[in-house]
Amino acid sequence: MINGSPNEFVDRIYSCQDTVFIYKGIKYWFQGYMPSDHSVHMEIFQYHPSDEKWLWKYDGKSIEECQYAFLSAQIFDGKTFWDAEQEIVWVDS
Repeated sequence: MINGSPNEFVDRIYSCQDTVFIYKGIKYWFQGYMPSDHSVHMEIFQYHPSDEKWLWKYDGKSIEECQYAFLSAQIFDGKTFWDAEQEIVWVDS
């Protein structure tokens, strides 16, 4: 990971903190929250260029479930986070 530690990035995802990163020249924004029904929602959407395009969304019963879904998803050109993290620039680390 460029500009940060991949383990710290994963910890930040776990805590649902808003996080901005760049992958292949496109800026993305991760956010997570817990709606009032005690579920967890996490999503990554394209931030710049502004397209209102979602890279990934997940609704789960726990933060652990959502984090596992993020780490397992092949959302970076068919790669998981761990396979692509060397190409990811953490903007707000």
